[in-house]
Amino acid sequence: MGETLAKSVIAATGLPTDPVEREFNALLAKYGKTPETLTMEELREVMADYLQTVFLEMHDDKSA
Repeated sequence: MGETLAKSVIAATGLPTDPVEREFNALLAKYGKTPETLTMEELREVMADYLQTVFLEMHDDKSA
């Protein structure tokens, strides 16, 4: 399921595949995950943390 899940997420962005795949794989590596073994629960955890970080950065940019 893992690699198929990762490829589905990357394709669903609608963005150019290569840069998104690099960013996504780097994000997974940061959390000790790999595209080949990624589960839906792991994806949820990684993405929730990533989105929280993005939202905080956006808030900081607006505050500055």
